[in-house]
Amino acid sequence: MHLEEVRKFDSLKPERVIDLREAICPHPLNVIRDTIRELGDDAVLLAISDHEPTALENAPRFCERRGYPYRVIEQEGLWNIFIQKIEKKEARLRVESVSKVFSARDGKVSALSDINLTIRDGEFVSIVGSSGCGKSTLLNLIAGLDKPTSGRILADGKRVEGPGADRVVVFQEGALFPWLTVVENVEFGLKLRRVAHKIRRELAYDYLKLVGLDDKFHNSYIHQLSGGMKQRVALARALVMEPSILLMDEPFAALDIQTRESLQEELQRIWVESHKTIIFVTHNVEEAVILGDRVLVFTKNPGRIKSEHDIEIARPRKPGNPEVFLNTKWITDEIREDGEDAEAGIREAAG
Repeated sequence: MHLEEVRKFDSLKPERVIDLREAICPHPLNVIRDTIRELGDDAVLLAISDHEPTALENAPRFCERRGYPYRVIEQEGLWNIFIQKIEKKEARLRVESVSKVFSARDGKVSALSDINLTIRDGEFVSIVGSSGCGKSTLLNLIAGLDKPTSGRILADGKRVEGPGADRVVVFQEGALFPWLTVVENVEFGLKLRRVAHKIRRELAYDYLKLVGLDDKFHNSYIHQLSGGMKQRVALARALVMEPSILLMDEPFAALDIQTRESLQEELQRIWVESHKTIIFVTHNVEEAVILGDRVLVFTKNPGRIKSEHDIEIARPRKPGNPEVFLNTKWITDEIREDGEDAEAGIREAAG
């Protein structure tokens, strides 16, 4: 905490006091997050905790990432966590009241309804939910590949009207050009921008190194690569364009588990080094927890944001981590309950 930036908490009365003692489910940090969201600007929250990791690790990490001033005081075996809600980071992306309706043979289908979302610069957001809940539809709208029926999307304060170099997508299938070599695929976008050959070749090599692709494959053709290597090339091709926002639509879904875990670890390292804003769509809840700062849970018919979960787990994160397991279980149970409620509604409607 930077003391010169913080008002004296002694002179500010907490607007809200919450007791986190013995809190397990929901997680203490989720209680803090949800309560902070309800408070106005500059308001102070006092959270009383007997969880040392919450006080000394999780809550401070939560505050530092958002720029919230905080102070932790131990009294009689309890931890008093003071947090002041001061928003400092500019929004990289805003989705405001966005809905999307598609026309079908038997009428219109509502894919998304009233989506509101703010993503800060440098944040990694994962989106999960059952099939057909509109995750990929939202990604396509942000990319400018489609337009919302209502509402608007702002990237760096400018309305998204179509595709742009500031928003680059990595798909499940890498969409690489088979007639080009690895390095030629990576530098393709730079070539379209008429970047000089020497400069674009150097940049391509730099980003291939960043994604961990051995230089002996730089002149290989796409059919000579494994699935994991192809996704590394696709990621390098996206990153070399220096986008403000990297959009990833289930990029690891078709890979075997070992390759998938390896790329999850690589992507965490790349994110830490590049500070990119990343939006990652996946069906795999554990993957969402391993990668995301936040996990958004979508519900379908039509697609809405049902809930969000802050993932305050130290990086690098790996499968088998107890905190990863616990967060995965909570979110999976929530998705399962949503599916069961939907099925019950269908049965009731059928009579």
